[in-house]
Amino acid sequence: MQPEAAVSSEFPSVISDDTSQTSAYQAALFHLRQGLQALYELSPGKDREKKDAHEEVLVLQRQILQLLHLHFSPERETSGARSFGDVLRQHREEAGLTQAQLAAFSNLSISLVRKLEQGWNMPTRATLLALCSVADLKLVPAEVTTLPSMREDSHRLAPNCYLSPGFDAVSMMTELGQQMNGSGGAIEQTYIYLDPKSALDWIQLANAPSYVAAFRESMPHTAIAKCIRQVLGPSGLDLIALGPGDAKVEVKLVQHILEEIDRPNLRFYLLDASQPLLSRGFRHAVDTFNDDPRIFVCGIQGNFHHLPRYLQLHYTPARSHRRRVYMMLGDTIGNLENEPQFFQNAFSGAAPGDLLIFDVGYAFSDSMDPTDIYRCDPALSKPVPEGLQRWLGGPIQRYCQGAQNISFSYRLDVHRPLAGSYGLQFIAKVQLLGMTTREFCMHQIRRYQPESLTRCMQSLGWEQVGLFPFNGSSTRPKGVFIFQKRTPKVPH
Repeated sequence: MQPEAAVSSEFPSVISDDTSQTSAYQAALFHLRQGLQALYELSPGKDREKKDAHEEVLVLQRQILQLLHLHFSPERETSGARSFGDVLRQHREEAGLTQAQLAAFSNLSISLVRKLEQGWNMPTRATLLALCSVADLKLVPAEVTTLPSMREDSHRLAPNCYLSPGFDAVSMMTELGQQMNGSGGAIEQTYIYLDPKSALDWIQLANAPSYVAAFRESMPHTAIAKCIRQVLGPSGLDLIALGPGDAKVEVKLVQHILEEIDRPNLRFYLLDASQPLLSRGFRHAVDTFNDDPRIFVCGIQGNFHHLPRYLQLHYTPARSHRRRVYMMLGDTIGNLENEPQFFQNAFSGAAPGDLLIFDVGYAFSDSMDPTDIYRCDPALSKPVPEGLQRWLGGPIQRYCQGAQNISFSYRLDVHRPLAGSYGLQFIAKVQLLGMTTREFCMHQIRRYQPESLTRCMQSLGWEQVGLFPFNGSSTRPKGVFIFQKRTPKVPH
């Protein structure tokens, strides 16, 4: 079985019996090991005097870590040992050493070893360090004083793209075909990105000049990155992009995070149900970050509605000294059928301190009167854009048998579970052979009242720590929310 350190760089360990609070010992251990990493990377150059000083400082830092573990490790309380002498005897016997052998290996006298085990003498700092130098004694676990490397030397040979257990794209395509040849209804959003042609149509739409100017270039990347640094500090970050598509928005944000954070330690996961989109986004991320040792990139084909199933992304940050940052960008939240249920269920594995980032479009009217919304929302006064019609009409042409003509229109949805929000549904009316017709709701976007959205998240245990407007045009008001998972209150 591999030690935890050998697998934690790509996927953290699943730990179910830890608490969400970091102990003082764990925090001190984390920062001292980070200091050891920084000292290791401090190049002394070719100067012999500096090289000697560099090695001496590294030795001193390792000794500090050893002394920290010996004096403050919680293992002293849980092992049942009554004193240092008990600990020393236990480790010596487990190592199969006699007192004479230990004395010889540590360069201490046998009488001192006996007195230490019997509790007659308290160990001095020099004595403790001498005992720690005996590797077989294992007074201090090796991982305490090894360099806290973000990624091991073998990371380039590690798998970096995964297919989630239970995910079956072929079955999903079969279900799409069955629904297309039924009586109509709403198409689940995941299905309209699945096949390669749909993915290509979406990529072309997302990279059209109008979309890029309205969304990709106007997202407040710098403000988001600064907020992450201020809220999470120097913690290692697991950036989890949910439904990133071609990942251009997410990659750009990660670039800003790399620039903003000192000594970044990042894992960047892309989770998408569409294999063509995941492949495109993953390749873009890998090409962008190339061999940057500060970041590990991983692609996962899966459905973000099933996020709790993916145990690779669930761990206890208190143990790993990392924080997750869930990202749902590109109006992804606006595709959800029931936002409160999604937030509650999909992020059930989120731990206190984790962040959730998503963008939303704002409502153009405070009223839920359809007449007012039609008058105020500019999208409803225009036809469905041609690019959207081409993308959304593709699955109908390919999978709906006998489809002759397709026309698109908007339908207003004011019966939303989140107060103050309404939806725009993209309705496809399909004319079939024999002059029969079917109607499909192919896509949906939502408009939100920011205050209502914040109240909903607060009720689910998420505290708003940032809200940043998009830059540029005021005709399409949008904002990026950042929420942090709170520590649950303990009932009295």
